Amino acid sequence: MGALDELMPMPVVVTPDNGMLPLAGFALSGMTPRLDAAFVRLGATLEKRFGQQFSVSGDAAAPNISIEIEHPGSGVPMPDMDESYSLHVTSAGVRLVAKEEVGALRALQTLAQLLRPAGEGDGTWTLPLVTIEDRPRFVWRGMLLDVSRHFMQVNDVMRLLDGMELAKLNVLHFHLANDQGFRVECETFPNLHLLGSEGDYYTKDEMRGLIAAAADRGIRIVPEFCLPGHSVAWQVAYPGLSAINPPPQKVGEMRGSFSSPIDPTQEATYAFIDGFLAEMAELFPDPYFHTGGDEVNPTAWKENAEISSFMEEKGFAQASDLQAYFTGRYAELVASHGKIAVGWEEILHADVDENVILHLWKDGIYPPGLARHPILVSWNYYLDLQQPAHWLYARDPHDFRITDDADAADLNVLGAEMANWAESLNGDNLDVRTWPRAAAVAERFWSARAYCDGAGAASLYRRLAVMSGLLSAAGLTHLSHVEEAMAALYAEADAGVLAAFAAVIEPAAYPFLRRRRLILERLLPRLFSTPDVERYSDVRRFVDQLAAESDMGRQFMADVSAFATIKCGSGAAALAHQLDDWQDLSKWVRHVTERNVDLRKENIGQVANGLAVVARIGSIALEVLRRGETLSPLRGWWLKRRLRAYAYEIFYLDVDVVERVIRSLRKPDALNRHNIAIVPGVAHLLKQACGEEA
Repeated sequence: MGALDELMPMPVVVTPDNGMLPLAGFALSGMTPRLDAAFVRLGATLEKRFGQQFSVSGDAAAPNISIEIEHPGSGVPMPDMDESYSLHVTSAGVRLVAKEEVGALRALQTLAQLLRPAGEGDGTWTLPLVTIEDRPRFVWRGMLLDVSRHFMQVNDVMRLLDGMELAKLNVLHFHLANDQGFRVECETFPNLHLLGSEGDYYTKDEMRGLIAAAADRGIRIVPEFCLPGHSVAWQVAYPGLSAINPPPQKVGEMRGSFSSPIDPTQEATYAFIDGFLAEMAELFPDPYFHTGGDEVNPTAWKENAEISSFMEEKGFAQASDLQAYFTGRYAELVASHGKIAVGWEEILHADVDENVILHLWKDGIYPPGLARHPILVSWNYYLDLQQPAHWLYARDPHDFRITDDADAADLNVLGAEMANWAESLNGDNLDVRTWPRAAAVAERFWSARAYCDGAGAASLYRRLAVMSGLLSAAGLTHLSHVEEAMAALYAEADAGVLAAFAAVIEPAAYPFLRRRRLILERLLPRLFSTPDVERYSDVRRFVDQLAAESDMGRQFMADVSAFATIKCGSGAAALAHQLDDWQDLSKWVRHVTERNVDLRKENIGQVANGLAVVARIGSIALEVLRRGETLSPLRGWWLKRRLRAYAYEIFYLDVDVVERVIRSLRKPDALNRHNIAIVPGVAHLLKQACGEEA
């Protein structure tokens, strides 16, 4: 396979030619300051990836790459930016043509994936001869980053921007305010950041720096300031905004399953928002402004006599009517400051202006009123739900339905966003929880659906491995994080053993565990006092450091499938050796765990014991298959029953919730929190050994 087969996201048209273009580096013409900086980043990435210098110089007289940009642009990327480009690599050199500068930035990422060293560290490089015509499928291809629940430093956000640049994403949806924190300096209402942040926030200068860095990479920053719900930090800073009495006393305070909202009936509330927007609209240059609006708890409105009276006066029969009233006024204020409002799907209401963008996140089936609005899609793209890359990649932004059977492809779908909610995420584990899975989703947003549904899916993991190396060379820490985290968290333990163990363990259904606890919180107070419900991790647990997907577990499943197809003796020996190694690894992990109080508290020994049980079942099944026999019905039933205790499930929002709750109550939390990633492969072996599969 050549470099052209490894591109991600795959361009629209790739026309290869025979031969290679040798290079000693790039001599450039047609440069701009932004492109100059981008080439410097490219050179540094290539040098780190391949271990040899990549030189970049301006040589308008004798260039080997000429850049032609029709309209240089104003510098700040906008929603209507033209990201199309063409690349022509011939024996005479490289010609890059783009309508706008941002198109040239996208072309540069394609070049980064095509360049390879020609020799053994001698400084020579090659490019395949090819013509590429490319443009994105969607104009809005985003990544939501939640920094309200766990604050992330500027350097953490910068790494994310670097990864987004490589993946050709173009919107950072910056979730800056929630119950747990208000994260940007506000001079007009300084208590927002002084009292609402617990000291962790971005100064306006830092935010301007991030906006500029994003613009240099062709990325827009769209801020979100969620109201009327998820607003405890606002209410702590300015108690007069609150709909409850007494107002929240500390950031993150919850009264019930969801926090209480602000009071949408007071004119002082809108005067406050107007003053706030005046400052934020000046700080953030993007024309879009996300207003939130999700998960509003109406209890406080119903229990507040003044708010109930207001609803009666206005003829509002339901809390959703009052929320629509607030949403409309918030959107009007946003518009008065030259911005266009975006809101989560809960704001869908006949009284909400049709120009407001609807951001879909939870249901997948929507009423016909959705057709009035431009649409963004995050449904199926929550990275914090920790599904594997192939599951995320298989979901298309048009995979939602309208109840009158309208085709989603006929609606005004601007694009889609991944979401990185930070209940168990901070700057330390941001990279390992994001990459390289996010590159797979980014391709779904950029490349043609037909490609993603066919050839792209078939070659996904091979191309992701290449992209992962490029991301690592660009400074992302997803490959190095786990062992470093093990050494930092469990200082006296063997970090190498724990990292080897972590390679076959995945974080399992953290959001589902939270959902289970929320259900218990709602049901049990009828009989008992409200239980202590875990909502957020301190991100210092073993499970928080794991990659969302185990490459080793996936490869084991592939090896098992190959063995089932060809019944190869050498393949069986390799599988047997691997299963024995995992049983040995389990012993070492239990040994390490017995001597570490933190690992014991997390019951990691229980998970390690599970690995041994699962691997042993695999060994039994494999040995039966190697002898050409099948298991007796009784023994097969018993082994399946034992394996079922470690059931491997890909979490899916709002599907079979009650059934999953009941099933999980029978399992210890350590096994609910961790997937043993070899279970699917062992289950496949066991079915074969029971004679259920050829």
